[in-house]
Amino acid sequence: MTVKMNDDSLKLEEGTDIKHIEAPLNGTYGARFSTEDVEFLRLYEGFKGKKVIRKMDIRIVPVMALLYLCSHIDRGNIGNAKIEGMDKAIGLTGNQYNIASTIFFVPYIIFEIPSNIVLKKVRPSFWLTFLMVSWGIVMTLMGIVKNFAGMAACRIFLGLCEAGFFPGAVYLVSTWYPRHELQQRLALFYTASAFSGALSGLLAYAIADMNGLGGIAGWRWIFLLEGAATIVIGLAMPLLISDSPERASWLTDKEKRFIDLRLRASGVRTATGEGDKFSWKLLLSTMVDWKILLGILVSWANSVPNSVFKFTLPQILTELGFVKEKAQLLTIPPYFCGGVSAWLVGRYADRFAWRAPFILVPITFLVASFAILFSLSRDIASNVGPMYFAIVLAQISIYPLLPGISAWVGNNLAPSWKRSIGLAWLLAAGNFGSIIGTNIFLDKESPTYPTGYGVSLGICILAIIAGAILEFCLWSANRTRKRISEIEIREKYTQEKLDAMGENSPLYKYTL
Repeated sequence: MTVKMNDDSLKLEEGTDIKHIEAPLNGTYGARFSTEDVEFLRLYEGFKGKKVIRKMDIRIVPVMALLYLCSHIDRGNIGNAKIEGMDKAIGLTGNQYNIASTIFFVPYIIFEIPSNIVLKKVRPSFWLTFLMVSWGIVMTLMGIVKNFAGMAACRIFLGLCEAGFFPGAVYLVSTWYPRHELQQRLALFYTASAFSGALSGLLAYAIADMNGLGGIAGWRWIFLLEGAATIVIGLAMPLLISDSPERASWLTDKEKRFIDLRLRASGVRTATGEGDKFSWKLLLSTMVDWKILLGILVSWANSVPNSVFKFTLPQILTELGFVKEKAQLLTIPPYFCGGVSAWLVGRYADRFAWRAPFILVPITFLVASFAILFSLSRDIASNVGPMYFAIVLAQISIYPLLPGISAWVGNNLAPSWKRSIGLAWLLAAGNFGSIIGTNIFLDKESPTYPTGYGVSLGICILAIIAGAILEFCLWSANRTRKRISEIEIREKYTQEKLDAMGENSPLYKYTL
């Protein structure tokens, strides 16, 4: 008996249960597994397999979470510095704050794909360390700027240095886990983004008390201390980042083989490696891939609101009537709730092996939160409680989105070179939404922000439509492939040709 190992017949989560499987069996690409491989996997059923996965979780996810925490604190603390007097101290006028916030994303978008190409050619531990130390240096320099030109220059270099981290981190994590174990891991380290908002407010509240120490303003201390901390942490990263299972000294040879078989079974790796190399044709075809283009539209439901709240939440809270010290502290609960939400949604999305509803439902709640803010902003004094609730609801809705979208699109890109480029393109183009988000909440429209709330609502509705189309197209493709005879396919194609096709292989099953 030959059993096809796909996401319905075998889920290699939390250890491997394969007692009902007879060899030989097929991986997601159609690669056949030997009787010896099947017997080896049986050795890792239950606790033994879970122990290996737990080792991976301890060594991979917390390190990426720490780096992402530093990344988001450093890009978003300009909002905290603003309400501590940065804008007045360096003479920002008109929309110069919006420009300084936005200009970060220009090099950030441009260099995400080149960075992931470099990541595939050098060791991730070296490249990610270089990026982190670089942006830490830029962050400390923000603490000595004197005018708008200096701040804008620092924000440009900060975007350049941070550009490669998130797509590189997502790709690195995706090389360790089968497809339906990925989202909850991405959610765990992406949760650091949510906690960065909470921690950034707490740090700003504490650091602001240093105002005048050494003749240095409190807002400057925010940049100086947080930048210095990033540099110190970055220098330790070569010892902490694990490049691949094969390079991990903390895994035994048998554990490495177990991980390799899991990844081949899930379609994360090919059996032969055929066709898994960079080419300009691959780059161009990836950038026009319909799955990624629809994923980009869905991702805007994350990037627009995320950038809105990342850079303007402290200001919105002061407009609700809270003094700046209390506004800094009140940024903490929304981000904390968002972090918890990201992890819970990711866990259940993996458990049910279904991405779409765990993306589209949060976007629907996000629509509701913006509708509340938009409708009540004309009478803030009477609606402080409901508006703060809407802010919390927005964070609960935002933070599950990016790990879900990254996992959904990444799960459906193969082989590894296409997944690396595709994830970088998804995240780069998705950040066009961040440019929108940092420019639609205008000071002159305070406190009702009709442009900000209206545009955000429209983009969320567009994302729901794009997500529904993506789900239908993937479901339809799977249904069509299910009707094709595997025997006929194997008579027509060798295993090398099937591997070279990536997700276009007629034996490949898309993740819904």
